[in-house]
Amino acid sequence: MAADRADHRVLVTGAAGFVGSRLMRRLEQTSATVIGLVGPNGTNDPVAVDLTDAPALARVIADFRPSTVVHLAAMSSVGDGSVTPDTVWTVNFDGTRALAKAMRALPEPARLIFASSAEVYGRHFNAGPRDETSALAPASPYARTKAACEYLLSDMAGEALSVVVLRLFNHTGPGQDERFVAPSFAAQIARAIRDGGDSISVGNLDAVRDFSDVDDVIEAYLAVIEDGAPPSPFEVYNVGSGRPVAIRTILDALVEQSGRPIKAVPAPDRMRASDVPRAEGVFDKFHDRYGWSATTPLQTTAAAVLKHEMGRHSA
Repeated sequence: MAADRADHRVLVTGAAGFVGSRLMRRLEQTSATVIGLVGPNGTNDPVAVDLTDAPALARVIADFRPSTVVHLAAMSSVGDGSVTPDTVWTVNFDGTRALAKAMRALPEPARLIFASSAEVYGRHFNAGPRDETSALAPASPYARTKAACEYLLSDMAGEALSVVVLRLFNHTGPGQDERFVAPSFAAQIARAIRDGGDSISVGNLDAVRDFSDVDDVIEAYLAVIEDGAPPSPFEVYNVGSGRPVAIRTILDALVEQSGRPIKAVPAPDRMRASDVPRAEGVFDKFHDRYGWSATTPLQTTAAAVLKHEMGRHSA
């Protein structure tokens, strides 16, 4: 089911997002027939559909007849007033169920690549690096929906639907939302330089996380999409760099790229104690199966993120 096959039809949900937009551009360079889905208010793609509108979603799937679906669309934040745990469950779980059900109704077997999250491991990271057999302990509505979707898809997988679950560890790059740590630091640095400041506000810099460059993660998705081996009904893979770093290291890389003596000032509203001081994964299974490794150095990623934010905040 390789992406250079003329009959390969790939559908991407969340196609206008941070990862989805990049994946769409890469897929459009292949001979595969590709469409992307965005939310009902989307304007960047011709196919706008509410994933929780099961009949509408089923019509899109039936009309396009994808051989592979990359399911990136999800709601993650319950931090603003417009998002509640109920809406996170509706979009993430009910939407995934509707998508899988529509795919199982196709006349030919199809494959679903599901973007899960390392957050499904939760506090069990405190017992050491997690592999795909480790117990799950999701600690947020978002993480719980991802874990629930994994169980759901394991039940729905079979002859009509094969499922590849990717438990993505942290990944970043230019254009990521400022809610995430690297662009948050970079945006603050860019504004400080623009305004003649010399400091930014930070939270807990001691937490250790596994970060990959977003373009490396795109290549991980492509490795799965392009794979031509007979699919297993259901497989789970950790995807990450294997190079865990303290959040302080990311800040240091961004400050170094800026060439300015930017100071980090602890801010009480950002200082959240972490239940997981260190989150590490074991990535041998994915590397052995698909030959993928993250190769982009942290300094390269930091330079790209800072350049993007400097451009956004130059006025």
